[in-house]
Amino acid sequence: MQKPLATKVAETVKYLRALWPRLEGRHRFVAFSTGKDSLAMTAMLYEAVEPEKPICLYSHHGLEFPSNLEYLGELKDRGFAVSVVNPFLGYFDLMERGISFLTRKNPWCVPMLVGTGMLEWLQAQGARSPRKAVMFRGMSGSEYSHKFHTRLELYKRLDLPTFNPVLSFTTEEIIEVIRRRYGLPPNPIYEHMGRTYCICCYTSDARRQEYSSRHFPEVCVRYYGQIEHMLFDSGLLDKAHLLPEHRTKEEKLGRHGFVHWNRIKAQNVVGAVKRRGRSGSLVYRIRETSWINAKHLQPVKGKWSIRGTEIRFWDLDEKKADALIKRMINC
Repeated sequence: MQKPLATKVAETVKYLRALWPRLEGRHRFVAFSTGKDSLAMTAMLYEAVEPEKPICLYSHHGLEFPSNLEYLGELKDRGFAVSVVNPFLGYFDLMERGISFLTRKNPWCVPMLVGTGMLEWLQAQGARSPRKAVMFRGMSGSEYSHKFHTRLELYKRLDLPTFNPVLSFTTEEIIEVIRRRYGLPPNPIYEHMGRTYCICCYTSDARRQEYSSRHFPEVCVRYYGQIEHMLFDSGLLDKAHLLPEHRTKEEKLGRHGFVHWNRIKAQNVVGAVKRRGRSGSLVYRIRETSWINAKHLQPVKGKWSIRGTEIRFWDLDEKKADALIKRMINC
C-alpha cells in the first residue's frame, strides 16, 4: 500500500536527521541540478539539519541554460547555500580534442561535464580522495533508471559514496512537496520542457529541441552538426549493422540527438583531476596507477615528475599539459 505523502516526507526527514551526524568528518554536499527532484531533496535535508545549510554544488557549462544561474540567484535569496563549479573542459573542447563521444548506454557527459568540477571542489576542501566525501543526490521514482539505484550506493564513475533519499517519491509527490510544504518555485525552464537537462542532450525530445533551436540556434547547429558529420559524412553509419529505418537523420538527430557509438572504458569515468600548485605547477591526480605511462610524457622531458598517482608539470603551457594527460589516459 502506498504511504501517505506526509508520512513519506516525515520518514525521509527523520532518516536524514539521524544520518547527518554519522557522516561528520566527511565532505558532505548536494549535487544540485536546478531540477525539481534535487530541490525537494535539498529542502528536506535543510529541514532535517537546520540551522545548518549544506552546500549545494551546481556544475555550469556551455550547454546549460543561462537562465539556471538566474534561478540559483533566487534560491540563494531564499537561504540556499549554492556554489557554482565548472568542468575540467567544456563539451566542445572535449569533442574537438577527440576525448569523448556521446554514447547511448554510457553517456560521459555526467562525469566529464558535471563530475570534474565537483571533484576539483572536493580537492580544494582538502579531500584526499572522493571516498572521503558524501554526495546527496535528488533522484526520484520519475527517473527511468531509478530502479537500478539504491538509497546508498557508490557512484562508480566518480568513485563517490552517494545517498539517494527520494527514490520512493513520484513526480506528483515531488511537485507537491516543493510547492505546498516548502513554498518553493520550480525552475522556470519547466514551462518549456519536462526535464531540466541541457540545451542539447543525448536524451533530447522534440519539445526540448524546438525550444533550444529557437533560443540557442548557434549551439544547436554546432552540436547536431558535429553528430551529423560523424554519422553521415564519415560513412560510419553505412558500416553499422542497422536496419535502414534506423539509419535516417530523423532517427539519429531529430528523435534522439545522440550517437550510437562507444569508445574505450576509460572515458566513461573521470580519469584525472587537475589542481594548481602554489609555485605555479600543474598537478594531475590520475584515477588508476596502471593508467600512468611515462612514454606519453616524453615530449616535455625534464618538466615533469611522478609521485604515486600524481603527475606534476612545471614551466609548461596548461593546454599542452592537458593534452598529454588526456592522450595518456585515453590510449
